[in-house]
This record gives sequence, structure tokens and C-alpha cells, in this order.
Amino acid sequence: MLAEELQERSDGRRQRGDASRRRILDAASQVIVAAGVGSITHRAVAEAASVPLARVSYHFPTIDDLLVAATTQYLEAFDERLWASAASAAVDGRSMVDACTAFLLDLITTGSAAFLSMVEVRLALHRRGGPVDQIGVVGVIRSFGADEERAQAIVAALFGYAVLAATAPEPVTRAQVRAYVGTVLGDAS
Repeated sequence: MLAEELQERSDGRRQRGDASRRRILDAASQVIVAAGVGSITHRAVAEAASVPLARVSYHFPTIDDLLVAATTQYLEAFDERLWASAASAAVDGRSMVDACTAFLLDLITTGSAAFLSMVEVRLALHRRGGPVDQIGVVGVIRSFGADEERAQAIVAALFGYAVLAATAPEPVTRAQVRAYVGTVLGDAS
């Protein structure tokens, strides 16, 4: 009986710790999106998460730890959305051009602030010599039949376009995005 009670307490602590960690990472993302990488501090994140400063420092002793974890969380969510989009396209019988157009349009319009913030974080981590994980987009492109080399080239082209389009002075249209995606994908569609 005592072992079961200890296990339940341990599990409860772990769940609260995981929830606290997610809350802190969500707040870190909010701070980065709102004010940029240079504004991220333990204090700013603690305030945004409405948690004690010590809790942020406990989970993430350094700012780099916080940036890596926030980036990882964002990229995992990004990959999940991307795979869901690819699965939906396959079920609906849409082409890779249509699937990429829809995803890219969302990324550079409603999702542009979060996308550009994560680009900024990836650059900051790279400059600091920190780890920058590869995103899972290559696998999604490969799932439509492109080989590894072609998939990497497609991802690079779409990523570059996303940065340019998300920072353009005028918003791009669906037709413009589709035309670009069609040009990049060529026979891979």
C-alpha cells in the first residue's frame, strides 16, 4: 500500500512538473514572438507564465536551455501539423503542390510571427554553437515520392521562400504561393 501511495505521489509530481515545463515553454515562445530572442530572460518568461522565477531556472538553468527546449517544442508541433496536412492531402487526393501551397500559405500569413521567431531562435542558437535540430519536412516531402536529395532541395527552396514571403512588404496571394510551389516541385507534384 505504501509503495502504491508513493508511486501515485511521484506520478502526480511528474505530471505537475511536465505541465509546469510546458507552460514555461509556451510562455517562452510568446515572449520570443512578441519581442524577439534578445528579450528572453528567465524573469520575462516567469512573468509570462505566471510562475515563480525559481521554477523557470529550475527547469531551464540557462537561457540556451530555454531556447533549445522552446525551439524543440515548436518544431515538434510544426512537424505534427505538417504530417497531418500531408495525411489529409493523401486522403483527399490532393497533389503535393496543393498540400505544400496550403501549408506554406498558413505559415507565411497567420503563422508568420511564430515562424519568423523560430527562424530567429535557430539563428541565435547557431551563433552560440548550440544544437539546431533538423525539421521533419524532408520526410513529408519524401512521402509524396521525392528522393532524399530532391526533398532536401525542395525544403530549402520552400523555406527560403517562406522567409522572404513572410517578411515582404505586401502580402502574397494563394495564386502566387501556388505558382512558386509548382515551379519548385516541377515533376515531383
